[in-house]
Amino acid sequence: MSYFEKILFVLFILLIIYLWNRFVITTIIKKLIGFHKKYNPANLHRQPIKFVVDNEKNIVKYIQYFYWFAAIVMCYQILFFKY
Repeated sequence: MSYFEKILFVLFILLIIYLWNRFVITTIIKKLIGFHKKYNPANLHRQPIKFVVDNEKNIVKYIQYFYWFAAIVMCYQILFFKY
C-alpha cells in the first residue's frame, strides 16, 4: 500500500469518526433521555437515570473523546507500521 493510499484511508477514517460523533452518538443519547422523559417521568429522580439525564453533555463528550482516541491510534498504526 502506497503512502498516498494510506493518507486517503486515514482521511476516510477521520471523516467516518467525525460523522459518527456528530450525528449517531448525539442521537442515541438524546433518544435514550427522551424515552425516559416521556415514558418514565416518575423515576427521573432515581439513579442511574438521574445521572444520565444530569450529565448528558458530559457523556456525549466522553464518548466522542473515546472514538477520536481510537481513530488516532488506528491512523497512527496505518501510517507508521507495515501491514
